[in-house]
Amino acid sequence: MNTSTVFHLLPSESYHSAPGEPITAASLEREGFVHCSPDAETALAVANSLYRSTEEQLVLLELDAASLSAPVRWEAPAPVPPEGVPAGTLFPHVYGALDRAAIRGVSYARRDAEDRFVSFESRGEIAERLDLLPHPEGGWYRRTWTCAQTSRPEGRGVRPSATAIYYLLPAGQRSRWHRVESDELWMWHRGPALLLRGAGRGREPEERTEAVKLGPGLADGQVPQSLVPADSWQCAENTGDTDTLVSCVVSPGFDFADFQMI
Repeated sequence: MNTSTVFHLLPSESYHSAPGEPITAASLEREGFVHCSPDAETALAVANSLYRSTEEQLVLLELDAASLSAPVRWEAPAPVPPEGVPAGTLFPHVYGALDRAAIRGVSYARRDAEDRFVSFESRGEIAERLDLLPHPEGGWYRRTWTCAQTSRPEGRGVRPSATAIYYLLPAGQRSRWHRVESDELWMWHRGPALLLRGAGRGREPEERTEAVKLGPGLADGQVPQSLVPADSWQCAENTGDTDTLVSCVVSPGFDFADFQMI
């Protein structure tokens, strides 16, 4: 067991608020210590056991135990370990606030379409600068605009008339096949061209796909904008060696209730 590093799971908002203050938790007053995990894999099991229902973005802090001013005691969980954690696993309990100087790494929890936590991932430079968060389909995003005007698409309830996001796809990555019940306009900003594939509007993506290169190279057949019609299967691929940043505008506005992914 590596006891030199411990991991603490908390909402992103709690981590980013009061950056000059030590990190506390409700358990410190209630139980006398801050809950931590021995490794990232165990923290993932904790997230899925205790935080599936939360809508907040979770972050995982990697902490140098020797740099914590409060005592760290390795103790059994009560009453039982989270599902997926072997019996007998000891958990680090920190008997005091967490010193920010002890933080050695910060990673962000990624969920799948069923809201199950699947990984913790660190942000690259662009994602950090733009405060982007993991998207279930892959890549990183942040909503930048929600139109104040609303519409009521048939069978879907009230939606904003349009929404916009930043979307960042890291080098060499590909998003999962997905579709949205609204038109989606992709706009390239920087980085290598994205290969934007479409695969029809059937129950599943068709084997035969159409592709558009979204990028700045007009002479090479690339286009800076591309529209994906509503209900169309799509995926994006970055075959370059640096991250690609785009914006996506969805109308009527995006809602995860209108999103399907396989």
